Amino acid sequence: MKRITLIMAAIVCLAISAMAEITDDQTLSPALWKQGVATCAHYTAHGRGFGKKIEEIHAQFPQGYTLENLNEVYSGKGRRWESIYKEFKAKEDAGGSINDLQALVTPQIWKLAEPEIRSFVANPPVFTTEEATQTVDPQTETQKVEGEQPQADGQEPATTAVKSTGNGFACPANLPLWLGILGSLLGLWALLTALSNRGKIKELRRSVARELERTNANLQEFSTDAAEQMKALSIRLTGKGLREETAFATPVEKEDIVAEAAPVVDEEPEDVEVAAPVESDEAPVEEEEGEVMNLFMSRPDENDDFTRVSDTFEPGNSIYVLTTFDGTHGSCEVIDKPEVHRFALMMPAENLIRACSGNAIQIPSGTRIVTDRAGEAEFIDGKWHVVVKAIIHYEG
Repeated sequence: MKRITLIMAAIVCLAISAMAEITDDQTLSPALWKQGVATCAHYTAHGRGFGKKIEEIHAQFPQGYTLENLNEVYSGKGRRWESIYKEFKAKEDAGGSINDLQALVTPQIWKLAEPEIRSFVANPPVFTTEEATQTVDPQTETQKVEGEQPQADGQEPATTAVKSTGNGFACPANLPLWLGILGSLLGLWALLTALSNRGKIKELRRSVARELERTNANLQEFSTDAAEQMKALSIRLTGKGLREETAFATPVEKEDIVAEAAPVVDEEPEDVEVAAPVESDEAPVEEEEGEVMNLFMSRPDENDDFTRVSDTFEPGNSIYVLTTFDGTHGSCEVIDKPEVHRFALMMPAENLIRACSGNAIQIPSGTRIVTDRAGEAEFIDGKWHVVVKAIIHYEG
């Protein structure tokens, strides 16, 4: 889509610029051609030593001039002007381009006339309609009254252009040029907009790629930590079960348990004296029923009930681990994992305060959470409820 926008903008700029460009081969309008012919005639007269300054011509004809207007100015110059007038009068209705005007005069005259011609072609004056009317010379009229014929002396009668400004809107000839400039600006704006959006899209893609890489790294870290935690938990449960079993057994049973746990050796052991069991006045404690079970908890709610309970660690949800033997009472503490600590410390007021206590734990002063004393929880009405808060502090 961006490429299509760029191509369209470039095509529009080129097309409008081509439309707006005025070349020397372009045919001029009849009015511009007539003023061009008159300008060439004026500078030809100027080159022959009797032409007036162009400023005087502009002052006398501010709305533009033609060959007939110059005839009014130079009619008193005799045959010198008459030859020029006849030469250019024959070309007045021919029409053509700037190159055709250049062909009417010598290179020296064209150097003088070219700036003037290009000026009014770029900014054409408001031409007036002309009505070719014969000016009535009082002397000629007197001669007609007396029956005499006017003496022409080879000259054509002078004519005066009667000017009347049209009421319609005159479209300037340089309008295509302005349209070309406007089109070029619009095309440039479209080009810059497309380039700006392209940069934003690239930056967005880079940020999304960085976020995906970061998430992937976190997931890999969670996976590795979970595997290590499961391995440590398995070893911990095996050792803890052995300790619990020996704690409530008689001295003789302890020896049997230790013997079962000890590795089997093929060689016969040396004779070892076995100490007599120590009699105790206390009655043996009966072994509690049930197995050790670890549950992973999310943060407690406003009623101090854990909102989410799972028998497996859930990255992004699990914050506490609860150990229970009977399914109704248990001890809870913060999971000792770096990613759990980072997650919990993001919002300590929500994640820690309802299940933990300590010195200024509302304001994290470290990156690691250390449990000084485990808390206690009870299973009430289908929910694990915090009874005693754990005591924690921050390190790192």
